[in-house]
Amino acid sequence: MRTSRLLVALVAGVILPFTIAMADADPLEVGIASHAFDHLGDIADQAPAAAASGATVIYCTGFGTVGYAGWPTPDKLKAIGDTTAAYIRQARTDGVRLSIGYLCATSIVGLDSFDRNWPAEFRARFSSPPREWLQRGPEGKPLPSWYGGDYRPACMNNPDWRIYEREMVRRQLEAGCDGIFFDNPTVHAQGCYCDYCMKKFAAFLSSDAGRTDLPAVTDMESLRRFAAAHPGDFLRFRCTIAAGFLSEMRSYARTVKPAALVTCNNSLNSPELLYSQCRTYGYSINDLSKVEDLVVVEDMASLPRTLKDGTIIEYGPVYEVLQSISHHKPLVAVTLADGDYHTPSNLMRLAMAEAAAHGASYLSWPTWPQGVRQKMIAAVRPQADFLRRSADLLNETRPCLDVALFFPVRQWLGGPDCPALQAARALARANIQFKVVSEEDLAESLAADRPPALVVQSPQVLNAAESTVIDRYKHDGGHVVWSSEKNWMDQLAALSQPSVILKDGPPGIRVVLREKPHKTIVHLLNLNVERISSFDDRVHPADDVHLILRCHGDVPTSIVASSADPEATVGPIQFTVTKEADANVVQLAVPRLFISTIFVIQ
Repeated sequence: MRTSRLLVALVAGVILPFTIAMADADPLEVGIASHAFDHLGDIADQAPAAAASGATVIYCTGFGTVGYAGWPTPDKLKAIGDTTAAYIRQARTDGVRLSIGYLCATSIVGLDSFDRNWPAEFRARFSSPPREWLQRGPEGKPLPSWYGGDYRPACMNNPDWRIYEREMVRRQLEAGCDGIFFDNPTVHAQGCYCDYCMKKFAAFLSSDAGRTDLPAVTDMESLRRFAAAHPGDFLRFRCTIAAGFLSEMRSYARTVKPAALVTCNNSLNSPELLYSQCRTYGYSINDLSKVEDLVVVEDMASLPRTLKDGTIIEYGPVYEVLQSISHHKPLVAVTLADGDYHTPSNLMRLAMAEAAAHGASYLSWPTWPQGVRQKMIAAVRPQADFLRRSADLLNETRPCLDVALFFPVRQWLGGPDCPALQAARALARANIQFKVVSEEDLAESLAADRPPALVVQSPQVLNAAESTVIDRYKHDGGHVVWSSEKNWMDQLAALSQPSVILKDGPPGIRVVLREKPHKTIVHLLNLNVERISSFDDRVHPADDVHLILRCHGDVPTSIVASSADPEATVGPIQFTVTKEADANVVQLAVPRLFISTIFVIQ
């Protein structure tokens, strides 16, 4: 059946050029990449379903389970490698371009039996048994796992644990994996006070210029007391542990396979945890992204949708915040509803479109029960194909900026609340076009592409250098709005005309504008989709949506709409254009928006 379809496509002249283009494209590009976990509980090895639904990057088990649960006998270990290699080969045949192998960065399950089947030559590599590899509390005693049961947390700074993890990396890569996904790169909520962490803590502190209050590196008890007495310093150090571990694993992985990719679960189970996860478990996306090849987050609650009471949930503003601390690495996110790993098809399509509009890729869980598998595949695949065809519109674009939002990442030390995230959400609700900039990029962002306005929480969050940069920005004509002031959105609205005015349409419509040479790309998203159950949802289409857009550059001569939704308006769109100062003011009406539509103005 596959051969006959391909022959028909070749005769039609449709698939071959696109297939060649896709093969040449970066497999992690937005639109080209569609990410999927291939396992969930008892539903495992779902690469066929993932590929059929359009996934091109899978996160597979391979040696992942034995990596944390202990090795089986040598013949069974070999069988796992053979089975994994065959599985990955078939996935490539089915269209998967990258297979990322799962490993746990910290978990040991069943400590007493963990090393039971190790060969003598493997055991000889270690200077200590696994019970010595655990994270330890302030008194130097092993800590229990946050998971409970038979789980025990290994320390990512322990050199023997790193030797073990390097061996698991090697086995995954030699079985055919293209990279490694490390789950749970977690530092215990109490912190780890093992000897290795204390020595690295001392080295971390010694990099602080002028520090004179450090105890001797060889005095472990004094270092532990120092850590307890200086919680801010210890918090900062804890946020470097996972990044140091990943950096070593990535360097080693590339000795096995030069193009190997390394990423991890950057957590962020809900956006509100952006700061608190740094403080609690040492999850600093800003630090992790410096050493990762791609940034993966797993949100358990923020699937874009509308609740029964009319509350609108969206992830768009979170993507913008994450982009500012991802160090230009590909950003990938899974967004779920109520912790349910199954997502209805229309909501999954919406989540895919929302991610693409914000320069990111969606990560799905196509681990559907047999009874709904084909229905889900058939519903999701058109969106994946549409984004792939639209990849040129999704990459190498720039935002049409109304405002830049300053995000001083260092504020996580002050507490769990993130004011910049709340400001980003307010801007997104108003369809104000914005970009988030961290302290690393503030000066360059204001100098290279000066936005009309800059939103900052308050003058108090700025250091001396940032205040100087902002004073220069204001001197050159820029405007600063302090988001801690009650009417800051009104102040912003009074400064200039926004790039987007939504005249008619329900409150769940979101507009994202991007630019390429001689093109303005408009992403129109309909968040008015209700989740009914794990596999059912209800779309409330938006009809006669009227937009006023302020575009720059050449006077537009055409607007064309495209969508994966059969119910949506597609093709040439009627519009009017008037000239105002340096902008082309475009007015158009969209007869029907179903889930998502992309408009190209040129």
